Amino acid sequence: MKKQSSISSLQSVERAITLLKTLGNAASDLGVTDLSQRLGLPKSTVHRLLTALERGGLVEQNPTTEKYRLGVDLVRLAGRVLMRMDLLQVAQPHLHALAQACEETVNLSILTDDGKVINIARCPSPRMVRNVGWLGREMFPHSVSSGKALLAYLPEQQVERILNAGLPRFTGKTITDPTHLKNELAHVRQQGYAVAQEELEEGLSAVAAPIMNYEGHVIAAISVSGPSFRLTEERLVELAEMTRDAAKAVSHQLGWVGEE
Repeated sequence: MKKQSSISSLQSVERAITLLKTLGNAASDLGVTDLSQRLGLPKSTVHRLLTALERGGLVEQNPTTEKYRLGVDLVRLAGRVLMRMDLLQVAQPHLHALAQACEETVNLSILTDDGKVINIARCPSPRMVRNVGWLGREMFPHSVSSGKALLAYLPEQQVERILNAGLPRFTGKTITDPTHLKNELAHVRQQGYAVAQEELEEGLSAVAAPIMNYEGHVIAAISVSGPSFRLTEERLVELAEMTRDAAKAVSHQLGWVGEE
């Protein structure tokens, strides 16, 4: 029985995918009868699929004609994919140049919908002796420089939601007090970069700067990470300027017209 249920669920997903592609390829909105004929499915099945997809925002119904088209949420999802592809394409040369110039590991990070930081691109240091900044690794934003650089420019309500989810301690230097963190975020906005010294892992320090899109919204961060014995406070200040320059260069290519 369980196997039959799994097969049925998979079949529904496949039908929903085909339905979405059919709507996407259509020259105009389609009704239940149109879709039933094109998909070779009963009207009741088509209607059930459309109802589920409409609830999820992936299709919408024209209230006048009662026909269906792709929904706004699907367009937003597609836009995020395109934005990420553009971001990677634009940022990659700058990540490589920064890694070569500073001889440390450089990461490109974004904030996920559930408030975690994830590395989506990485240029390892030629002097790297261990894996720093795994691709796809999810991290709490309060514990890493890129996370602070991203949090600093979020709306206050969104920051509060992330802070309320908890600030776990990873080392003796992790900031776990919300007030302390908010003060640090204000400092990040003031200086244009964020620093994390052994706040996620002992012996690891980093500096990060935000990347803006054409609307002036922070969409990602570039960070430079390395062993703390090399990334002293003086060295972090030097790297901060280099990292900010790289982040600004990417931002300008993405259409940001802020300060040079």
